[in-house]
Amino acid sequence: MTMNALDWRWIGVGLLAANALLFILGQLGSEPPPTRDGEMPALDPALPLAELVEQPRGQSDATSASCYTIGPLPTLLAQQRAVDRLRSFSSQIAARQTMADSDRGWWVYLPTNSRSEALAMTRRLAERGVEDYYVVAGGDLENAVSVGLYEKIDNARQRQRQIRAMGFDAQLEVRRENAPQFWVDYRVEPGESPPWRFIVRASPGAQRLALPCSDTRPIDSNGA
Repeated sequence: MTMNALDWRWIGVGLLAANALLFILGQLGSEPPPTRDGEMPALDPALPLAELVEQPRGQSDATSASCYTIGPLPTLLAQQRAVDRLRSFSSQIAARQTMADSDRGWWVYLPTNSRSEALAMTRRLAERGVEDYYVVAGGDLENAVSVGLYEKIDNARQRQRQIRAMGFDAQLEVRRENAPQFWVDYRVEPGESPPWRFIVRASPGAQRLALPCSDTRPIDSNGA
């Protein structure tokens, strides 16, 4: 082998080594591809992905009992039906009753000063064909002559105009009574869902109100 052939061989090896060294240095000094503002760089596909698990709708993490009262219910029968509906969902339940003034409609009446004047007024009403009347026996308007009880104000005003057209001084007043109101107190353990909405819908004006379970009101597991 000649001297010239050996020189070219070593020159070729040197060029290959230099190219390899330049490639390695270029990789080490390169920067990651630029990203837009606010944009996260792509994740390594080899990394595990975390998944969010949605909690089932309606599931509660409550660990203690809750206490409520439903009312006012209009009648004793409505109260008993509420107790029957709630009993199987409640660990404790009790029925109770309160008294409250309530508007019961509108009252049309004729004021008088004595029993004899009231009786004379009823005779005059009868002569004019009025039949729906009675003399009030007690209270603040004792001896007044009632000529009608109405739920709607328009009907009461029509009756007032009718009686006044006959020459009587008919008065109009809200009719109030001290009426009973019925309630159901109950205790619910975690996981129970009593059908209280059906009770409230069936009794206009009734509500479900939260009670502290330490309330002094009696909650008897035996019911009413």
